[in-house]
Amino acid sequence: MKVEKIDILWSVISMFIVGISYRKDRLIYGLLLIYGLMVILFLYHIFKIRRSISGSIAVYGTITGYRASETKTESFPIVKYETETGREITSVYTVGERKQRYEIGDEEMICYDPDNPMFFYFANREDELTRDYFRFIIFGGIIAALLFIIAQTK
Repeated sequence: MKVEKIDILWSVISMFIVGISYRKDRLIYGLLLIYGLMVILFLYHIFKIRRSISGSIAVYGTITGYRASETKTESFPIVKYETETGREITSVYTVGERKQRYEIGDEEMICYDPDNPMFFYFANREDELTRDYFRFIIFGGIIAALLFIIAQTK
């Protein structure tokens, strides 16, 4: 996972929000504010991913191997493909799975971003790139609503 400047800024801001809201005895409101800011940040990431997807180019790529996650519970396919300009790219898919979906040597349709050829996704699987953001927004929203109800009853 690539950490961007906006993510670092977000973490600093959230620490200030927690500190200030705790000091003013309004921690629940601080947590709700953090959730709201996280939704904005995640929507930014979703927008950025969808922008990369919108201009993608479809090519066939060859599965050359797998990279294991740090915890060894997931594996990430390594794919080799050639861009329209003839540049040969070997890149690791950003979404891991518990079970290896492809055999080494399989050719699969992938789509890459011509502005950033290292970014690719498997054709017809683009929803994998944003689903965790949406899950957080939905489940976090449920928790945020419960926190709001609790705050209102005090």
